[in-house]
Amino acid sequence: MGHLLNEPIRAEHDPAGRLTAYEWRGSRYAVDAILKTYGTSREARVYRVRINGDDGVAIAELSRDADHWRIRHLFSA
Repeated sequence: MGHLLNEPIRAEHDPAGRLTAYEWRGSRYAVDAILKTYGTSREARVYRVRINGDDGVAIAELSRDADHWRIRHLFSA
């Protein structure tokens, strides 16, 4: 079962603009893979990603609206 969070995060990108990691609640999570993207606009999009952090591997759903990022859901892997 997933947890609904809807909290702001700080996203990190590589030089090509790909999402590589994010910081949330004082911890950093590496994005291992982007599993799926939703939405058609370049300004607003939802990303389902596999992450790796201190607590292990999980699936997160992140949303982007312009330059503002949020973690929407967190699922155990």
